[in-house]
Amino acid sequence: MLHAAEKSATAIGVPQCIAIVDAGGDLLAFSRMDCARPGSIEIAITKARSAARRRRATADEVGGDMLATVRLGLASQLNVTGIGGGLPIVVEGQTIGGIGVSSGTSDEDTIVANAGIAALVGV
Repeated sequence: MLHAAEKSATAIGVPQCIAIVDAGGDLLAFSRMDCARPGSIEIAITKARSAARRRRATADEVGGDMLATVRLGLASQLNVTGIGGGLPIVVEGQTIGGIGVSSGTSDEDTIVANAGIAALVGV
């Protein structure tokens, strides 16, 4: 998953921070590509944890409302986010983890996250 996500990031020309967590939100794998923003490290991990624990895409949390995204982050002590780029990893109907990507736009982050999931589920 990690290598497929890195390959996708390279293809779109956006170096990324990529985090993969298990269903409980514990970090399994992480990559910070050359030139990816250091400030995106924690954001990628939070996106992955949020997607895994809440079992939904981070972009679906608050419907794009940035004020609600800030409130959600504060209320969860920065453990949940509504910023796009985090996706649950679902296999045979079971959420087994999450992938979070940060350093590009939300759309770029989501493209890279989807590439990682596609490598696992064979889409």
